Amino acid sequence: MEETVRQLMIDKFGRVIDLEALQTLSVNTALEELKIRKLRKELNNAKEMKMWEEKIAQLRWEIMMKTKEHTKKLHQMNDLCIEKKKLDTRLNTLQNQQGNAFQSLRKADIVAREKMAELVEAQAERISALKEEIALLRKKGGLILPPILATQKNE
Repeated sequence: MEETVRQLMIDKFGRVIDLEALQTLSVNTALEELKIRKLRKELNNAKEMKMWEEKIAQLRWEIMMKTKEHTKKLHQMNDLCIEKKKLDTRLNTLQNQQGNAFQSLRKADIVAREKMAELVEAQAERISALKEEIALLRKKGGLILPPILATQKNE
């Protein structure tokens, strides 16, 4: 078979041609242009990748700083919530104590009012008894002493 290939080369070109040498010497311009375009594209892609990596690094830094800031605010909020809970508990305790104090004051007020009502009722009974006695004495024509003397006399 090699012999036939050789014979065909001689018939067609007039000599034996080294195909391997021919392939290395011949330049495929379309292929070379594609290789150059590929290299340029790779360079552009590398630049763009570097830009995006820098941007990503910067955004990661910003996210980290925001996360730290928000974490700090969450800790402050937690502290404030704990303090609020303590204050609410203290307020409830104080309100219960004052409520009990007010209830005891109300009870004392009620007891004092009841005593005053009894005293007023007793005085009203005494006044009406005295009025009846005065009315009887007037009818009989008896001597009516002034109130100061009458109170000293009854005692």
